[in-house]
Amino acid sequence: MNVKHQFEKHFSIENLSRIFKENIALSGATGIDNLDPATFLKQQDEQLEILSRKSLAGTYRFSKYKLKLVTKGKGKPPREISIPTVRDRVALRALNDFLSERYDTSVNFELPQDVIARVKTDLDTKTFNGFIKLDVKQFYPSILHTELMSRLRKRIRGEHEYILELIQSAISSPTVVKSCKNDNLETKGVPQGLAVSNILAAIYMSNIDRALKQYEGISYFRYVDDVLILCDFDKAQDLAHDIIKRFRRIGLIVHKPDPNSDKSVIEKIGHPFSYLGYYFKGETVTARQGTVERLKDSIAAIFTASKYSKHGNEEFLLWRLDMRITGCVFEKKSKGWLFFFSMINDEKLLHELDNYVNKLIKRFKISGKPKRFSRAFKELTHNRFQTNYIPNFDKYQRHQKLALLHKYFPKDVEGKTLIDAQIDYHFRRRIKKQTKDLLEDIKDFRS
Repeated sequence: MNVKHQFEKHFSIENLSRIFKENIALSGATGIDNLDPATFLKQQDEQLEILSRKSLAGTYRFSKYKLKLVTKGKGKPPREISIPTVRDRVALRALNDFLSERYDTSVNFELPQDVIARVKTDLDTKTFNGFIKLDVKQFYPSILHTELMSRLRKRIRGEHEYILELIQSAISSPTVVKSCKNDNLETKGVPQGLAVSNILAAIYMSNIDRALKQYEGISYFRYVDDVLILCDFDKAQDLAHDIIKRFRRIGLIVHKPDPNSDKSVIEKIGHPFSYLGYYFKGETVTARQGTVERLKDSIAAIFTASKYSKHGNEEFLLWRLDMRITGCVFEKKSKGWLFFFSMINDEKLLHELDNYVNKLIKRFKISGKPKRFSRAFKELTHNRFQTNYIPNFDKYQRHQKLALLHKYFPKDVEGKTLIDAQIDYHFRRRIKKQTKDLLEDIKDFRS
């Protein structure tokens, strides 16, 4: 399919309607115009007709993004996240899907745990005796628009300049606390938090990825701005110097390798190191301590919230707790801390987490019995597609959805006669909220 037909397919009114229903309708986020998805729904036909028509005509332009600051922990500057308007979120999702299809043969997206699986496999071969870990300073804000557009033009030719102009509008719209007339367009960087941010970053890095994968005698891994290379330790310094130069040519500055730093390191295999939230120490692959502590905090918060809630009950507490422990499958995606850290081999950590939960059960005098991290991990690694221990909400039938709503969210259904679409809406809305909480356990896993 050529560029024009691909773009028209993704920006058709039918596809934009699907994107809004599946990805945006249940969220509560608002952009600079303060229009929430519920209000947008009332204007959906008109709004999506405008979006489709203007995008295909090459006249659609993105609104300014609303600034949201996300803490990365004590002593660290917050991450700046850009929040688009609802209509722009639909456009950005469609643009992401278009670019993903356009670059499906040249840009490979992997989940962090899949990258870790490959790292483990290569370490197990005992082929390498050294490693290089590199971290880019301010990756997204450093992306040069001219370099990015140059790469995009290789797959989106001049006769489709209107598509490039749409992308340029997406990355140059300013992120602001409050809109002002003198807000200037951005000339550098890709806003973080947009549906299109990751695919644009991958396209930006594609030349470097291609070059480094051709190096002999190394194994190269990259996830966004985190690079790991397994190599001959005697050649590591020269190799790191060459890679850092390649990054510098496209405006990316790498943290200088330092044995006392966790950002960029050159060391021999066997020296402990962390990568993508995982911690490698000898033969042990475990979760970095910071992510473990974040998980424990979120578990404790479930007990505290239940204790001080006017409508809290033990069944709902245990349901939320079980979700935190096992994770779930929802909207064709595996979600939760245990799925993310499914590549660990540290059974001791799993039992430590089980003991932590049991202590909270006793402290808060809960009579029910929660699920166990150790059991969930075994089900995940040995029986993932048949297990009932980890909920798969995509397989829930009408009666199961209704039963769950009656049990945990009775206000949604009691005394009402609901059609299937209404039951599905309430079910998806409630599960969406719970899975959003699961993401908090693994956010900023690279920091």
